[in-house]
Amino acid sequence: MLQFYYWMNYKADNRHIAVRPNKDGFTIVELLVVIVIIGILAAITIISFSGISQRATVASLQSDLKNAMSILEVDKINSSTEAYPSTKEGADSGRGLLNTSANLIRYTYNVSNNSYCVEAESNGTIYHLSSSDKIITSGACPSYTKTLATMSPATIATGVAPFDIVVSNNNASAYATNTTSGTISQYNRNTSTGELTAMSTPTIATGAFARGIAISPDDTSVYVANQGPDNISMYSRNSSTGQLTALSTPTIATQLNPYYIVVSPDGNSVYVTNLSSDTISMYSRNTSTGELTVLSTPTIATGSFPRGIAISPNGASVYVANYSGNTISQYSRNTSTGELSFLGTPTISTDAGPYNIIVSPDGNSVYATTGDNHTISMYTRNTSTGALTAMSTPTIACWTSYGITISPGGASVYATNVNNGTVSMYGRNATTGILTAQSTPTISITNNPYGITISPDGESVYATSQNSNIITMYSTEL
Repeated sequence: MLQFYYWMNYKADNRHIAVRPNKDGFTIVELLVVIVIIGILAAITIISFSGISQRATVASLQSDLKNAMSILEVDKINSSTEAYPSTKEGADSGRGLLNTSANLIRYTYNVSNNSYCVEAESNGTIYHLSSSDKIITSGACPSYTKTLATMSPATIATGVAPFDIVVSNNNASAYATNTTSGTISQYNRNTSTGELTAMSTPTIATGAFARGIAISPDDTSVYVANQGPDNISMYSRNSSTGQLTALSTPTIATQLNPYYIVVSPDGNSVYVTNLSSDTISMYSRNTSTGELTVLSTPTIATGSFPRGIAISPNGASVYVANYSGNTISQYSRNTSTGELSFLGTPTISTDAGPYNIIVSPDGNSVYATTGDNHTISMYTRNTSTGALTAMSTPTIACWTSYGITISPGGASVYATNVNNGTVSMYGRNATTGILTAQSTPTISITNNPYGITISPDGESVYATSQNSNIITMYSTEL
C-alpha cells in the first residue's frame, strides 16, 4: 500500500513537471515591460541631472550678482559724490567687475539718476540686479537704449574689401573677412576700451572671395564661407592668443556661392546659405576638433538668392533672407540631429531685397534689412512654433542697409547704410519689439559699410567699410 502511494505521488509529480511551462527565458511582453521601465528610469535620471545642472547655473549667477552688488555699493561709499562707477572697468577701485570662468558680467550705468543694472549670463540663462530694488531677477536688465560714439582712434586697417566681422565670446578677439584679399584680419580687443589692435600674425588665408564668418559658442572654432571655391574654411582658435590655425582638413565643400554662415547655440551644427543654388548646406560639428561633416540630408531649399541666415537663441528655429524672392524662409531645427525642416508656412514676405537677418536675444523678434526698399522689416516670433508674423508697424526706414546687429540685452539695434555712409541707430521696445529711431538717428562711417557686429559685453560696435579697407570702432553710451 505504501509503495502504491509513492508510485501515485511520483506519477503526479511527473505530470506536473511535464505540463509546467518553460520558464528558462522571458516572453516578449515581459521584455517590453522591462524596456519601458528602463526607459522611464533613464528619462527620470536625465531630467533630474538637467534640473540639478540648471539649479547650479542659477546659483552661480546669483552669487556673482551678489558679489557685484557688494562691490558697487562699496564704490559708492568711497566716492566723494556718492556716485556708482560709470563703467564696468571702473568698478572695484579700477579692478573692474570681472567675468568668472562660467559667467559673463555686463554693467550699465545711468548718469542721469545715478543708477545701475548688472547682468550675469551663462549659456543663455540671464539674471540681473538693479540699484533701484537690489532684487535678483530672472532675465536681462530693463531696456537701456544706447547710442554710438566713435572711439579714438576711430579706425583700424583691414585687408582689401572687408566684408563680415565677428567678436569672440570672451570679448578678447575680433576677426574680419577680406573678400578681395582672401584673408581674415585678426585683432586683439582691449576689454576695457574696446580698441582693436592687429595680432602678431595679422592675417590668415581663406579661400577666394571670403564672405560670412562665424565663431563657435565655446570660442574654439572659426568658419568662413568662401564664395569663389564653393567651400568653408575651418580654423581652430588658440584660447590664449586668439590666433587662428587651419584645421588638418582645412575646407569642406558647399554648393554654389556660399554667402553667410552661422553656428548653432549648442555648437553642434553649422549652416551656410548658397547664393546660386538656392539652398542651405547643413553640417554636423565635432565639438572636440571643430571639424564639420555633411549631414545625411546635406541641403534644404531656400527662396531665390539666399543671403543672411540667423538662428534663434534656443536653437530651435532658423531663418534665411531671400534677396531676389523678397521672402524669409522659416525652418524648424531638430536639436538632436541638426537637420532643418520647413515650418507649416515655409515663407513670409518682406520688403524688396532682404539682405541680412537677426533674431533678438529674447527670441521674440526678427529683423531683416531690405536694402532695395530702404527699410528694416520687423516680425514677431512665436516662441513655441518659431513662426513669424509681421508687427503692427511692419517696417522702419533706413538707407540701403546690409549689415545689422542687436545689443546683448536687446534694447538697441544698429544697421549699416551702404549708400550714404552712416550707421542707423534704433531703440527696441522690449514688449512689442517695434524699433524706433534714436533721437540722433545715425552716426557717420566711411563710405560703403557692410558688416557690423557688437561685442558680447555690449560695450563696442565694429563696422567694416569695403571701399576704404578699414573697420570703424564705436563705443556704446547711454
